Amino acid sequence: MTQSAEPMPQSNGANSIFAAIGGNQVLLGALSIAVFIGVWQVVSMNVPPIILPSPANVFAAFAELTASGELIRATGQTIWPFAVGLVFAFIIGTTLGLLLGIFRPAARLLDPYIFVFWSIPNIAWLPLFIAWFGVGQLTLIVFVFVSAVFPQLLTVEAGAKEADSFLVEVARSLGGTKREILHIVVLPSALPYIFAGLRIAVGRALVGIIVGQLLIVATGIGYMFQFYGETLSLAKYFAPLIVIAALAVLLNRAVNWAEHVFIPWKPRAFI
Repeated sequence: MTQSAEPMPQSNGANSIFAAIGGNQVLLGALSIAVFIGVWQVVSMNVPPIILPSPANVFAAFAELTASGELIRATGQTIWPFAVGLVFAFIIGTTLGLLLGIFRPAARLLDPYIFVFWSIPNIAWLPLFIAWFGVGQLTLIVFVFVSAVFPQLLTVEAGAKEADSFLVEVARSLGGTKREILHIVVLPSALPYIFAGLRIAVGRALVGIIVGQLLIVATGIGYMFQFYGETLSLAKYFAPLIVIAALAVLLNRAVNWAEHVFIPWKPRAFI
């Protein structure tokens, strides 16, 4: 009596390839870029260059603007006021957020004003900033600061409020001062929120510096957007866009790295 042999399970080659690609972040990133450029090339071949230039034309314009020094100068003129405004926003927003999370009477007093200022569109502040600080780099820095400080402050304040009340009471019963409670209990609890707020603040600061250079000081990458957009030089218009996209990716990766370094205990369901 013959028995029907059950087919032996065979490894699926396609699944193995996909698993290998998904586990390699560098390979996955390179593949996504290649797919994006391929789709871009196909679309650009079917529309006029005035609507979408081809990747080759954009990269040629990028190389030309880099070789001439224009793109490098514009990047430098953009990065330093962006960095100064973001650093001040991070320091002040984090400090105030922690303090308001601990001192509830101060939070009840200041939270309505913070939400009012946060709700006002940043661009509505421009006439006031120009009147107060003039037309110059200081106004750019202030505009970037205002763009980034409120998401940092509100996110950190929410994190400080999430501190374990049991641990706070234990620290108080052991004679811990407000400063010790902040350092030992509240700050570790708020660290994930600090980095979450920083991610939002980085995006807001990037928008702020470009808007500021468009409307306050005609300089840097914002001016390149304006000039090449108005002259319909779209291949050159994409060059500063690539710089901003690369800067956003690098900053996001830097925040992720810092989060892994400073919060090694944070549980991560998806890696």
